[in-house]
Amino acid sequence: MLDYQSNKVSLEDIIFEYRNKAYGAYELRTKYQKRSILASVWAIVILFLILVGPIAISKIQEALSSTEEVEEITVETKLAPPPPLDPNTPPPPPPPPASAAPPPPKVSTVRFLPPEVAKDEEVKEEIIKNDELKDAVASTETVQGDPNADPNEVVVEGTPGGTGTVVEAPVEEEILSVVEEMPEFPGGQEKMIAFLAKSIKYPQQAIRSEKQGRVYVQFIVGSNGELTGFEVVRGVGFGLDEEALRASKLMPNWKPGKQGGRAVKVKCVIPVEFKLEGGN
Repeated sequence: MLDYQSNKVSLEDIIFEYRNKAYGAYELRTKYQKRSILASVWAIVILFLILVGPIAISKIQEALSSTEEVEEITVETKLAPPPPLDPNTPPPPPPPPASAAPPPPKVSTVRFLPPEVAKDEEVKEEIIKNDELKDAVASTETVQGDPNADPNEVVVEGTPGGTGTVVEAPVEEEILSVVEEMPEFPGGQEKMIAFLAKSIKYPQQAIRSEKQGRVYVQFIVGSNGELTGFEVVRGVGFGLDEEALRASKLMPNWKPGKQGGRAVKVKCVIPVEFKLEGGN
């Protein structure tokens, strides 16, 4: 039986003296005050965060935006993989000889007119006498040539079907896009990436506009490795196209491409990627 005069006896003890305290109501009543205080504290904290949180976040964002600077700029370059080789692609024509033979000397020719019956006053063209044909060749026009030239060994200008040695015009070397051995930067792709990264200067206009992207530069690698025909085939603007073109033109001669074991002209395209540090 409880001692009702004791200070340790609570109202809950008196109410549940002869009842089952394990049922749950007793525990709820004994911890009600503590839980009410804890709930009030959490409500005050949540309300404070709702009122003060947006103001604190805006202040932090203003502080970060005012001190934000571009510390470092990285330029990444990647070479697109070459397309697969087509086994049905015929080999390119042979290159012209290193030194073409000089053109043959011209021979003297005299314009030949077929005989026609006409009055003397109607004749407009001067008739060439047979004696004048000793040192010249009959042709469709009169040409003063080299008197020492042999008419039997040179081509007579203006004479269709003439006899002599025919000099072939030099064959222009074909520009290919895919060959057995593609051209290569001296030292390989990693050396080229390092060279372009060192040569490229990120344009201030692109930095202010936070512009980044990939610029595709096309050029031709000659059979001697010389680079020509630079142009931007796809760009992003903001000065990045011009900078990629300028840096690409600084590259040294490449190792030429080969088809059938012979060096040939090859058209190449490289992507130059501009990327700001911290950009996606």
